[in-house]
Amino acid sequence: MTDPMNALLSFQQEFLVHKPKLKPSRLDPNLYVHIDTPNGEIRVTFVRLEGKTVTALVSFAEGEPENRIHCYNIGYAVAEAYRNQGRAKEIVTAAIKELKGNGEAFYVNAIVAADNVASQHVAAQVISETSIPITEPISGLLAFRYVRRFEPN
Repeated sequence: MTDPMNALLSFQQEFLVHKPKLKPSRLDPNLYVHIDTPNGEIRVTFVRLEGKTVTALVSFAEGEPENRIHCYNIGYAVAEAYRNQGRAKEIVTAAIKELKGNGEAFYVNAIVAADNVASQHVAAQVISETSIPITEPISGLLAFRYVRRFEPN
C-alpha cells in the first residue's frame, strides 16, 4: 500500500533542492498547487507551507472512472510535528473545494489502511461516512475504501 507520508517527505526534499513550481490556488492563497505527470499520468498536489516546511500534502492521481465519471485517487499526509491539529481534514477539504471549481463532477477514492485510524477519521468526515472493507491488491493488507461523487460549484 502506498504511504502518502513518503510523498510528503519526497516533496519536502524536492521543495528544498529543486524548488518545483508552486502556484497559489484560486480560492485560498495559502494553499499551493503543483501539477506534474509521473508515469505519463496527471497528478495534482496541494501543499500547505510554513516557511520552507511542507506541513501538509494532499495528492490526486488519475483513477479508473466511476459510472463513466472522472475519479481521483487521493492520498494525504501531515508532517509529524503538525499532526493532531486538524490539518489533514482542512487540506483535503480545501483541495476538494478547489477541484469543484473546475466545472465538472468527479469522484474521490481513498484507500486507507485498517491500522491508520487517523486517516480513516479524515476520510469519514470529508469523503464518505461509509467505507467498504477491502484487501488492498498490492500489499494484500486489510484496508477501507471511501468513495464519493462531488458536484461542481
